[in-house]
Amino acid sequence: MPAHLGRVSWTTLSLLVLVLPSMGAGTDQPPPPERRAGPPPNAPRGWVVTVNAANVRREHSVDGAVLGLAHCGERVEIVDTWISPLGTRWSRVVVMHAGLTGWVLWPLLGHPAPPGHRAAVCPTHPPGGER
Repeated sequence: MPAHLGRVSWTTLSLLVLVLPSMGAGTDQPPPPERRAGPPPNAPRGWVVTVNAANVRREHSVDGAVLGLAHCGERVEIVDTWISPLGTRWSRVVVMHAGLTGWVLWPLLGHPAPPGHRAAVCPTHPPGGER
């Protein structure tokens, strides 16, 4: 008889282990917060023009009409990208200061410097080559 009591006790304990977690599942506790990978909160966000001036064009082509210029250090928001069959990458941007929307060659854009770091110096015109 003692062996039988041991089996009943273990069976009961095993069932409790299976049933108790499901009984607690009906409580109204919020789920734990998700951990997301990404840049730290003080990391620079957005994009800036990294050349003296970038042509903002109507189409993603060097033959496209120029709608305006985005100057070095100006913040832009990328809203679309396109890669040509030859591998040239274009970004459709909104120039934040001017509100101008158009296509810019992607290599002319970069991220702003992080807080506390010196911003990259914009290139200057070559001597005697003022436009």
